[in-house]
Order: sequence, then C-alpha cells, then structure tokens
Amino acid sequence: MEKTVKAKKQYGQNFLKDKNIINKIVTSANITKNMIVIEIGPGMGALTEELIKVSKKTICYEIDPDMVIILKDKFKNVPSEKLEIIEQDFLKANLNNKFKESDNITLVANLPYYITTPILLKVLEELSFIKSITIMVQKEVAERLAGKPSTKDYNALSVLVQYKHEAKILFDVSKKSFYPEPDVTSSVIQITKKNHYKVAMSEEYFYKFNRNIFRQRRKTLVNNIKESYQYDRCQIEEILNKEGLNLKIRSENLSVEQIINLSDEFMKL
Repeated sequence: MEKTVKAKKQYGQNFLKDKNIINKIVTSANITKNMIVIEIGPGMGALTEELIKVSKKTICYEIDPDMVIILKDKFKNVPSEKLEIIEQDFLKANLNNKFKESDNITLVANLPYYITTPILLKVLEELSFIKSITIMVQKEVAERLAGKPSTKDYNALSVLVQYKHEAKILFDVSKKSFYPEPDVTSSVIQITKKNHYKVAMSEEYFYKFNRNIFRQRRKTLVNNIKESYQYDRCQIEEILNKEGLNLKIRSENLSVEQIINLSDEFMKL
C-alpha cells in the first residue's frame, strides 16, 4: 500500500490492504467467468485487481477523481471489455439504463460506511434481479441487515433486505486490514435472492408501512400505526386480532411475512 496516497474523509476512504481478506471476499462471492461484477468505491484497486481475474467484466464506480487517475494508470493494460471505470457518484447512476435484467450480475465491494444504507437500498430497488451481493460494511450494520425478529438488531432495514433476500454474515475483518485504520470493526455479509418469497399487494405501501411501524422502537405496534395513519384504534385492533397478534406486540417481534400480511390488510382500509 502506497501511504503517500492520502485517504479523503469526505468519501469515507479506508483502503483494504490485506491480501488474505481480499482473496477471501472474492472466493466467497462465487464469481464465474460469465459474470459481470459491479464494484462501488474501488479506491486504489486492490479488490478490483482480483475481481478482473475471475469475472467476465468488472464495472467500477469511483467518485474521487484522484482515485480514477490511479485506477486508470494501474489498469492501463487491461482491455475495456474486461474493466470499465466510471467516474460518478453511484447514488446518481442510472442503473436501469446501464444494466439489463440478467442472472449474471453480482455486486462485490468494500462500501463507504457513511452511505452503506442508501447504496444498498438503491441496488435492491433498481437491480431487483441481482442474485447476490457480497459487501464489506461496518459490523453493526451487518448485524442489522441479518437481524432476526425479537433481537436488538432487527429493524426496518432488516425487514426490507429480508423481504426478498437472505442475509448472512460471512466473517469479521480487523481494523488492521485497512489503511488508514477505521474506528470500527468490519464484517463481510452476503445477500442472496430467495427462491420463493411472498410479495406485498402494494410494494410502495409495504415499504412505507415497514418504515412507519419501526418509527418508535419502544412503542407498541398499535401506537406506531395510530401515530402514522388515520386509522382509529378499533380498526387497528380488529386487524391485529384477525392476524392472531397480541395487542401489546412491538414491531421487532414480527416476522417479515407477518409485516407483509399486516401491510396488505391495512392497505385495504
């Protein structure tokens, strides 16, 4: 790692330097020679270097113009059909125009921690056909993504990710694996598309309903719904009774399927 390169705080840059971890990530991603890999925030290209060896093509999104110069110089001998470097804020990228629905696209990245959630939401919404995502994130975020009902880690983000996907933490990564060292431990998590899942009657309503019922974690489900919508308490309690739920239940105790069922019922009112 060339320490003459200064990491920029505004881009949340912590460069992965541990070759063993890099190889472990690439192996875990199960990339085949016919797959296109999306990488977000490649930095100096340590992970990119391994991704281009195993993929059909790697497409990198890098917001920092200085990093783009480094990447283009480092990979100047790599043909364009193997590597594409896009200087752009990934959150502003039009993914629908760039990628056609395909079983052969995967996302592998060491994500900037300060925008992990917006990036993940964008990918899940705009690349709904993507079958696998292997990303390094802050450990506590990984625990939320993979959180199970009735645990402290389970929240609206857990439900959203697990609506159509499975989320599994693969391994933790020490601070010493980066330059500069971050303040937190990291985890590599893999998100894969479920073979079968229940779909909400209105996904738009479901996404908002899911956010609303987790708005105040300490409050009961009844109170969170009452404060977010115009339904009266009798209507709310009637639906909870119909679904066989205790009137004092909190949202964190509901399974993803129960939240989908409730969303469908309240949408009909």
